[in-house]
Amino acid sequence: MKSIWIFSLSGIAIAGGLIIWSMGSSETPEWKEVQQLQKEIRTSMESDPEQSSESEADKESRENLRWEKMAEYRKKLNALPEKLQKAAKEQMGGMFVSRMEQRIDLVLSLPPEERDEELDKQIDEWDRRIATWEKRKQEENTKARSENSDGQAESGSGNGGGKPAESTKKKSSGRRGWMNASKEQRDTWRRDLLSRTTPEQRAKWHEYRRLMDERRKERGLSTRSF
Repeated sequence: MKSIWIFSLSGIAIAGGLIIWSMGSSETPEWKEVQQLQKEIRTSMESDPEQSSESEADKESRENLRWEKMAEYRKKLNALPEKLQKAAKEQMGGMFVSRMEQRIDLVLSLPPEERDEELDKQIDEWDRRIATWEKRKQEENTKARSENSDGQAESGSGNGGGKPAESTKKKSSGRRGWMNASKEQRDTWRRDLLSRTTPEQRAKWHEYRRLMDERRKERGLSTRSF
């Protein structure tokens, strides 16, 4: 079963690599910066097991740092040529699938009597991450509204028009991604990701989701979209 995951992820990596090779731009400073940020994000994902001695404030700080890194990554990604953006997104998608595979395999490998502890750990981590995302989403939306209002005021006073300043529109349009996506968009992305997996992979995913949903219900929590 492990070889199936490796084969699938290798395909994603090869596809991204071919695009990069065909562009002949993999050594540009901008591309190197994106690659470095990917490595840093991957490292943070691989080295973030829940520590019982870690305070809630420390956990929240860790999530905020991860968020800042992701925001920087998105900004630099959007500055790349379209084909390199596609290559980078393929790589990042493979990275997240790999991370998710580790989490799924860990849960499914445990005997039933030990599984709830790991499920609780992952549930708490996920809920904390969602809370951080929602908080930052509200902050960014508030900031965007303020910038838009200021841009309209400046434009109106300068040329009598009611259009927002161009720089403000660019800033607003750059604030996108998983956090700001609708449920329908997330479901579409999830289906696209699953369409690249094998039936065996999807069976493991659905079993993992079933176990997570059951455990959340036992704890009196609502189900989440993963």
